[in-house]
Amino acid sequence: MAKPRPTNPVTMHDAERLVKAAQRVLLRGGYPNPERVGCPGAEVLKSLAERRTDLASAKGWVQHLGCCSPCFTEYTEFRREAQRRKAFEWAFASAALVAIFVAGVWLWQGHRLPWFGKKSNVSAVATYKAITLDLRNWMVFRGEQPPSAHSGPIELPRGRLDLTMLLPVGSEAGNYEVRVSTEFGSYLVSATGPAMIRKDGVTVLKVKLDTSKLAPGSYVLGIGEVGTEAYSYPLEVK
Repeated sequence: MAKPRPTNPVTMHDAERLVKAAQRVLLRGGYPNPERVGCPGAEVLKSLAERRTDLASAKGWVQHLGCCSPCFTEYTEFRREAQRRKAFEWAFASAALVAIFVAGVWLWQGHRLPWFGKKSNVSAVATYKAITLDLRNWMVFRGEQPPSAHSGPIELPRGRLDLTMLLPVGSEAGNYEVRVSTEFGSYLVSATGPAMIRKDGVTVLKVKLDTSKLAPGSYVLGIGEVGTEAYSYPLEVK
């Protein structure tokens, strides 16, 4: 006796095709109900579409949807609206999370706003006092020789100084070092800057020198090209 052939099970793909076919039939009016017999009404259909109805209550209405084109069409519109609203809410929530994350990283990197307790960077910027020194007629000495008593001391205030120096005649252009030392040769502060020769032949050196930590008194100001022996000037810090 021949054994009956086993029935092929319905695959998920086949089931999905059947559901889509049924949906097309319902949406095209394949199950008309012009008098809306047994229809639950818009509020129930909206509750079903928004998944606010419990399974026990929804079972009978789901069966009704499968045989009533008007209800299924109305339910489909409610469902699409609910999905659009949910997608918008997700997008808004994601954007808010991204904004919070970016703000957190921004603050973590130190870009705090004034009301977070950090002082404004504008007030923290150091200001320099502009001072011009004309050294073209000064008597200078090389190295550690004592300054000339006839030269008189150069006077500088204590603070952050933006110095413009007119160097002695014949000074070359280049990178110069300016340093303040004691009369015994101990360096205290120094700075480097470029010197350029103007059209009138004057060599001009510009440096920023901080003398704010020096005590008032007598010092030696050394000026020379980097890597060479410096010229010495008597200096008085006020």
